[in-house]
Amino acid sequence: MGFALTTKQICLLVVMLFVAGNSLQAQPCPPNIDFENGTFSNWKTYSGGVTGVNGVNSISLFETSPEAGRHDLFSRSQHAGLLDYFGNFPVVCPNGSGYSIKLGNTSGGAQAEGVSYEFTIPAGRNEYSITYYYAVVFEGPNHQDFQQPRLEIEVLNATDNQRIDCSSFTFISYGSGLPGFQISPFQNSNSAIVLYKEWTPVTINLNGMAGKTIMLYFKTADCTFVRHFGYAY
Repeated sequence: MGFALTTKQICLLVVMLFVAGNSLQAQPCPPNIDFENGTFSNWKTYSGGVTGVNGVNSISLFETSPEAGRHDLFSRSQHAGLLDYFGNFPVVCPNGSGYSIKLGNTSGGAQAEGVSYEFTIPAGRNEYSITYYYAVVFEGPNHQDFQQPRLEIEVLNATDNQRIDCSSFTFISYGSGLPGFQISPFQNSNSAIVLYKEWTPVTINLNGMAGKTIMLYFKTADCTFVRHFGYAY
């Protein structure tokens, strides 16, 4: 069981796949958290923009219907041989999932995109986790950290209106300290180097949150100077 997502690219290129929520006991997955019905049903999609003012990166999003070129869905049956241009990894996560989604495009323009999903952990399930896979590709322009293109992942305890900080983080092309990046042999027409990281699993620990409603929120954004972009699956 799995679910996959995406981001934006000349400053950032990011790819994610989210795998079914699970506890130590057998349980049904939250409906379509893995996109396995081939649609965005039960997910919310967002579009907007990004700015950088006084050292702060601000992503502004509003809810929209899925937009082609900003929220795209890939299926294993139709795209099994399709590889990412910069990282040469499959656009559908190789963990066996049938679908991955892509957020963003290569047009720049200080655009931003997002998707979110809410589910409630069953009462009495105090051992509960979600594992997702991500692969990222960033173009690294010579910008300050707050001006870089990015992927932001937020995990929220919506019941108590609290951000789960240990599971929430921001990817940027430089300065994030993420290991495992390689230099792409393919570059864009501008001078910024393109870095990528192949599919990697991450587990979100939600132990002790039985009965809580959890929100997963994934955001992508171009650089604030509009030239550089990124995307993710």
